[in-house]
Amino acid sequence: MEFKSPLTQRIIISFVVLTTVVSGLFSFGLMKAIDIVEKDLVTAELNRRFPEFMGEYKQGEQPNMDLGTQFYSGTEDIPYFLRGLDLEPGFHEVESEESSFHVMIKKEKERPFFLVQEQTAVEQHENLLELTVIGGFFLSIAASLILGIMMVRRIIAPVQRLTQQVHNREQLLVDAPPLSTGYTDDEVGRLAQAFDRTLGMLQESLLRESLFTSDVSHELRTPLMVIKSSCDLLIAKNQLDDFTRQRIGIISKAANEIQELVDAFLTLARGKETEQEKATLWNIIERNRSEWQQQAQTKRIRLVIRDTTDTASTPAELFPAAMLRTVLNNLIRNALHYTAEGEVILVARDSGFTICDTGPGISTSDKASIFKPFYRGQSGDRNGLGLGLGLSLVQRICARENWTIDVRDNQPSGCCFSIDFKK
Repeated sequence: MEFKSPLTQRIIISFVVLTTVVSGLFSFGLMKAIDIVEKDLVTAELNRRFPEFMGEYKQGEQPNMDLGTQFYSGTEDIPYFLRGLDLEPGFHEVESEESSFHVMIKKEKERPFFLVQEQTAVEQHENLLELTVIGGFFLSIAASLILGIMMVRRIIAPVQRLTQQVHNREQLLVDAPPLSTGYTDDEVGRLAQAFDRTLGMLQESLLRESLFTSDVSHELRTPLMVIKSSCDLLIAKNQLDDFTRQRIGIISKAANEIQELVDAFLTLARGKETEQEKATLWNIIERNRSEWQQQAQTKRIRLVIRDTTDTASTPAELFPAAMLRTVLNNLIRNALHYTAEGEVILVARDSGFTICDTGPGISTSDKASIFKPFYRGQSGDRNGLGLGLGLSLVQRICARENWTIDVRDNQPSGCCFSIDFKK
């Protein structure tokens, strides 16, 4: 059975339950022991005095009895509370409306003899003792609750302190002090040592990632600048024919896009803002329209681009160009890749854009997982290409830029991806 209540609550409940069981068994055992001891003592006393009273009765003398003790021979003169009771020889406890009695019955020649001893005062003391035991039982439960709360606060305090320290992001810094220095060598101390080892590995991993991203940014920037400047120099010469000039222009454009992508990926990896080019949605669509059209023509698919934005009344919003281009490129590329025939429609809206295709669509079971890294769906990639990272990257960029992404079925076939920009 799995308990989902807080640890402090579980400890207190366990403490109270343990006290309840132990004190309950002790109270029950004490009350039963009192009853057993009382019965044994009274039985022994009545058995001891019974022969004495029988001897005096047989001699015709009136038995010398204490106050509250009566001796009866036969059933003619027995008190009303014994009449009608089918009592066997031996010890019995009998209660009337207001009193209680101990009765010892013996038979001699089929004639019953009754030794009756009133126990009303003793019974009252017993009831008071039982009430005291019951009251002590409930007091012990209340005391265990209060003591449990006080003890749990002291016991759980190191755990709470360790939790706050682990939640502190400054512990991920390389020069952060170890957690285990403030704890004794107990379970909590060993847990803190385990956290120190884990945080140490995380610090090393973050340091390696930070150095890698910095190296990538630095090392790629130089060759990209060389490619771009070389392309610019070649284009500036008049000896090139139109075809070569066009190819070199494509290379220069690709170098610029790679530089933007590097900056975008570094921004995602570091979680910090970097200087990025800003552009409107339609401007980015126009920049990449020819490339998308060429991809669609290669597959003999119709690519439809519609502009439903209203720039006359509201100025177009600017977005990080690399981020938005990456989202558009991945969604368009997926739509073209999975559409064997038909069309892909891109609709630009004031609040975002929608991309619909006429491909096989996405199954209900896949919709919950398509944004996970390396997930390629039940049917996998149609051509065995791709690593399943495109939609994961799209989702990460949308989360960072506070955009929402939604996927739904397209009728009669295919699917639609909608990106909405939050204002």
